[in-house]
Amino acid sequence: MTAREVIVVGGGLIGSLVAFTLRRAGADVLVLDAGRRGAAWRAAGGLLTPDGERLRGTPLEPDALAGLRHWPGLARDLETASGQPVFFREGVRRLKASGGEACTPGEASLHPPSVVRAARQTVQVVAAQVVGLDPVRGGVWVRAAAGEWHAQTVVLAAGAWSGAFGLPVTAVQGQALLLDSPAEVGALYGPLTRGFPPYALSRPDGVYVGATSRPSWATTPDPHATRWLLGVARQLVPEVKTPVQTRLVGLRPVTPDGLPLVAPHPGLPGVVVAAGHGRHGALLAPVTAARVLALVGAGVPA
Repeated sequence: MTAREVIVVGGGLIGSLVAFTLRRAGADVLVLDAGRRGAAWRAAGGLLTPDGERLRGTPLEPDALAGLRHWPGLARDLETASGQPVFFREGVRRLKASGGEACTPGEASLHPPSVVRAARQTVQVVAAQVVGLDPVRGGVWVRAAAGEWHAQTVVLAAGAWSGAFGLPVTAVQGQALLLDSPAEVGALYGPLTRGFPPYALSRPDGVYVGATSRPSWATTPDPHATRWLLGVARQLVPEVKTPVQTRLVGLRPVTPDGLPLVAPHPGLPGVVVAAGHGRHGALLAPVTAARVLALVGAGVPA
């Protein structure tokens, strides 16, 4: 039984950046991560595009724009602290259905797996699937098959699986393709037809093409989705003719109103929630981490 100041349940993109931010503020942080198949960050594209994601005029616009402003500095801090690149780079193009293209200055992309690895370099991470959070006087008991821990504060950032702790969070499956190619295609959105536009971008592990969206907990690739994504690849990056390297499947955590939950847990004293970011986790992560730091408040040394 080990006592900690803050325990973060979930070591994905949101959880790891929350832990990184808390640790830099002086907190004693432990991350417990279940390593679940289908974790959203493993399949995420990494586009930081309020306009590409059509967030202008929505309730998420202020946080999306703030996240975009904070990412250049956060990327530098992550790389300095970890010694690892996160592959942040500016420049996102959007094709118009009427022809031509548009871009918004400052919009950018990064590599979510590299962000998670860099953030985890700065904190202790234990492989553990948390099964219970029990508030007690002076903190919270965290129960897992791997052991028990006591913390002054728990941050629940378990992605789609946060719903197991009494929250209105469920999964929307997203699928993408990673093409085995060194081609430089930049970051490109296709024209909008319905829903969200398809996109392609160069990453350090290949050319990423995404993405589908359907309510499902399935973590195996769907051949129908693969065929659709191959059509997207032919449309957006016809010069890339190399084979599919990986079919990626991620479970995006979503809420009924589409807004993230970043607040004290309504039924578990001592637990702060950071979940439900849907397809916007990377873009909103800096604001979420700052908000969690403010909520943890007195638990972090000045």
